[in-house]
Amino acid sequence: MCERFIKMTIEKGFIVIVDISGYTNYLKAHNSSQNSNLFKKFINKINDGHGEHIISDLLETVINELDGTLTINKLEGDAALFYAIPTNSNEFSEKLINKLLTSIKAFNNRINELLFVQSCPCTPCNEIINLRLKCFVHYGEFLIKKIRNFEEIAGQDVIIIHRLMKNSINADEYILFTKEASKVSRLENLEKLEKRKELVADFGKMNIQIFYPSCNNTKFNKPNFKYKFLNFFKMQKYFWNRKKENDLKKKFLNST
Repeated sequence: MCERFIKMTIEKGFIVIVDISGYTNYLKAHNSSQNSNLFKKFINKINDGHGEHIISDLLETVINELDGTLTINKLEGDAALFYAIPTNSNEFSEKLINKLLTSIKAFNNRINELLFVQSCPCTPCNEIINLRLKCFVHYGEFLIKKIRNFEEIAGQDVIIIHRLMKNSINADEYILFTKEASKVSRLENLEKLEKRKELVADFGKMNIQIFYPSCNNTKFNKPNFKYKFLNFFKMQKYFWNRKKENDLKKKFLNST
């Protein structure tokens, strides 16, 4: 490829990942239903693609909420990778934290708005109430590689934040700050931050701080038969035009 189409720069700033918690179990439930009785197999075959549509909808809600604060770099199935290069990291961190908190609320509100999908008998539609949002915040250096209109960030600090997604935290909704992110962030307004060490593959033990939002006890009740019956056609209309990950990439990443 011609070098004039490739541009690489090294920057320093925030690296953020938002990840839909419960997605793995969500897929397992869907896959196990494929091995169940013929009726359930038939239902899930007819409604194939509902899971991807719901996940894409929820990710789109979060991305829209973070737009203007963070730059989206990559979609990773049930997660999205962002970055920001602020001139004043301490001041920016206050805005970032507020946006992450509102993103969690927006995520939960969207699930509440989508409860009508449980009118569908397929597994993904009825497992939507178990989905939550986790946020990971790191601060460090990263390489920005631009090829035509495609942009990618890379480097050791990008690897670290991805490795932190696999941790021993016994919760499915939180904001995790690495030691590096904590040093340049205004965390004083976050109450009851948990300090702990987490073993990160190839990097050893790392100091982190975790904030558990007050909304992490949100409970979504399964609707009764009457609710499902009254919202059946609303559910059908919602899935008429299926959303896919590639649709989000075209919308937010300008990929060709």
